[in-house]
Parts: sequence; C-alpha cells; structure tokens
Amino acid sequence: MKGGKKKLNQAPYLVKGFRLFDKVIFKGQESFIFGRYLSGYFDLRKLEGTVIHRSSGYKKLTLISKVKTFIFERRECTLISTL
Repeated sequence: MKGGKKKLNQAPYLVKGFRLFDKVIFKGQESFIFGRYLSGYFDLRKLEGTVIHRSSGYKKLTLISKVKTFIFERRECTLISTL
C-alpha cells in the first residue's frame, strides 16, 4: 500500500448489524458468531466449539442478544477423592 502501511485483512466491527459473539438462532439452534465476512456470511458455533454452520447468510439469522462484555460458560464437575 502507499505509505508503507499494510492493509488489515479484517471485516469491520459490525457486519449487517451483527458482531462477534452475538447470540443468534439459526434453524432453531442457538449459536454464537465466531467469524464474520464482509459479504454478510457468518461462522456459527456453540460455546464449546461445535460447528453449527461455516458460512450462514445474515438473512437466515435471528438475533437473540448482543454481546455486552465477556462470554462466560459455567461447567459443573464432580471430584472423586480416594482416601
């Protein structure tokens, strides 16, 4: 680029009204936006990383909630102690 600056290969913060880690519904399944493309397609996954759809269009998504701060996931575990 002119001036020696490298162009960032990133989509903007908001794409079609959606941003990273927004909670959406796609075909009856709740999922999160893990990747966004300038063309309006999104990478949808669950929090544990299960892929719902690699490139779903924005017209097929319904917004549940926008991301506010951090995403927290609570996991329950049982510890078995042997004495």
